[in-house]
Order: sequence, then structure tokens, then C-alpha cells
Amino acid sequence: MSEEEGISAGVAEGGAPEFEMPPGHHLSLGTRLRAKWEGYDDPVEYYLLQLEIDAYADWLRKMRIWLARPIEPELSELDLDEEIGRWPPDRIRLYDKLFDHGIMMPGGHEYALELAKPLALDETLSCLEIGAKLGGVARLLADRLGVWVTALEPDGELALLGMDRSVHAGVQKKVPVQTFDPLQPDLRKGYFNVVYSYGELYKIPEKDAFLGALADTLREHGQILITDYVLTRDLDADELENWSKLEGEELFPWTAQQYKSRMGQLKFDIRIAKDESETHLRHIKTAWMTMLSDIQSSGLDTDIMDYLEPEMEMWMNRVKMLENGSLAFYRFYATIN
Repeated sequence: MSEEEGISAGVAEGGAPEFEMPPGHHLSLGTRLRAKWEGYDDPVEYYLLQLEIDAYADWLRKMRIWLARPIEPELSELDLDEEIGRWPPDRIRLYDKLFDHGIMMPGGHEYALELAKPLALDETLSCLEIGAKLGGVARLLADRLGVWVTALEPDGELALLGMDRSVHAGVQKKVPVQTFDPLQPDLRKGYFNVVYSYGELYKIPEKDAFLGALADTLREHGQILITDYVLTRDLDADELENWSKLEGEELFPWTAQQYKSRMGQLKFDIRIAKDESETHLRHIKTAWMTMLSDIQSSGLDTDIMDYLEPEMEMWMNRVKMLENGSLAFYRFYATIN
């Protein structure tokens, strides 16, 4: 095997490759040298990261063209991907004001750290986050606890924006934010010490297989932490359709018992299975009351106001479903042998 083939494969002796070059791609000498200069043991990892950054730069260029036009064009005029424009800067700014900057979840920094306490995270552990949004939680845990986090987000636009934030924070190696397909997650077996997801798995289809993939990616004595919306009664077709419409995507919620049963089948030892609905409701209401109070006292950028009503409608529907008993917000923590 030549030197380039050995580097491209990224193969540890006697093992499978950690990073693989896409078909038809090749490492140049300059790329290998830059990877070494940047501190990457495997130049293929560096090359793949640059591909993601290039994809983000191309998306940003298209968005600048789109936003600079005097008349809002049809997206088809620019041949943009269908996801482009779901998360324009003003919608992101609204979430930065609503919750802690970059976190995009009720409770913000304090609650994210509180949930992570049972994991006893430190710099020796590697984590996988599912539904990372902009990667704010992952960067928080890396900064406060020293942990390494691979942050996966199914929304390609959010993943690119999140990777951009990791790059600007200088933690693109410690907290890469990447897109993934929930139906084909392609997770490395026996690699991570911890898997966690904060309130995002109700959007994941075929959870039986997906949870199996999460179990397989954990090392021996690995840990899993999940918070999620769970059904407390059967929803009729109209109720589920209305909820999905407000969320802007198809939903696949489970009951708490379905989680417990599947985790038991996967040989998880469930340590915590707790209804966190009251805490979650308090976090949502506090965030929105603070936002509305700020608007009354000092106003809000009119560009952000364009996104306020649909976002409030979505969150208030969650509140209604939690309060009328259709949904609960659960926390599950388990270990695997």
C-alpha cells in the first residue's frame, strides 16, 4: 500500500477505517500538510471537515444572493435546496432571545447542565448528541465539562449553521455538528461513552431500529440520556395532523411505556424514568413571558416579529397538549452492560 492509500484509508492496524474518503475524492499533498499543521492525526478527518465547511460557505453565498434581491424570489429561481430558508438569520435571532444563546431549548444553559449531572461527564468521555440543532448544548458541555461531542442534526440547514458556530468558536474538532439520516444513521459500533438527546426523538421515525443503533454505538457500560415528548393517550388523525402542521414536520411520538419496553429489550438498566412536564411547562412559560415583557417595554426588531406568531403558536400548542394531558415530557436515564 502506498503512503497516500494508507492515509486515505485512515486504518488503525487490525481495525476498520475511522474516516473514509468519498468516492472519486483524493488527498493532495497540501491537504495532508495542512491537516498535520492543524493537529489532525488523520488527514481524511480534516478533509471531510473542509467539505462540510465548503458546503456551508456555498449555502451562505446563495442566501446572501437571495436576501439581497429587491423582490423576494421564488426559491426555484435560484435552484436552492428545499431546506434553504427554513432558518433565516431573523428566526435564529428570535430563538437566541427566547432561550439562552444557541441552546434552542426551554431551560437554557442551567437546565442542560442539570440534566447532564448523572452522566458525570469529563474530558475522558466521548458523547453523541441526537437532534443537536445549532450545537449549543454540545458546545456548552464541551466548554464546562471538557467532554468531546459529536453533534448530529437531521435538518441540514441547522447542521451547517451549527458547524459554522463551532468553527467560529474554534471547537470544530471537539464539537463537530453534522447532518444525518435517522433512517440510516450509520453510527460507529462500540465507540461512544454517552448518547443523549434533549427533546427531539419524537420526530424520529422507526424508533425501534433507531434505539437499537444507539445501543450498538455505545461502549461497554455506556450511558443514555433522553428527554422527549411522549403520548399519554391515543391521538386521533386530526389531532396528530394539526400538531405536525404547527411543528412543520411529520411526527412519530411514543408513549413512555414504549420507551421502557424497547430499552428493556436492548438490555438497558433504566435508572430514571421521570415525568418532567411541570418543569418543562415552567421553562416554556417563563421564556415566553420574558420575551413578551421585553417587547412591551422596549419593542422588538420588526424582522424578528415576522417569526414571532408562528413560533408562539407552535409552543403554545405544546403547552396546551401538556396541560390537557395529551402529552407528557419525560426524562430517561439508563446504562448498558
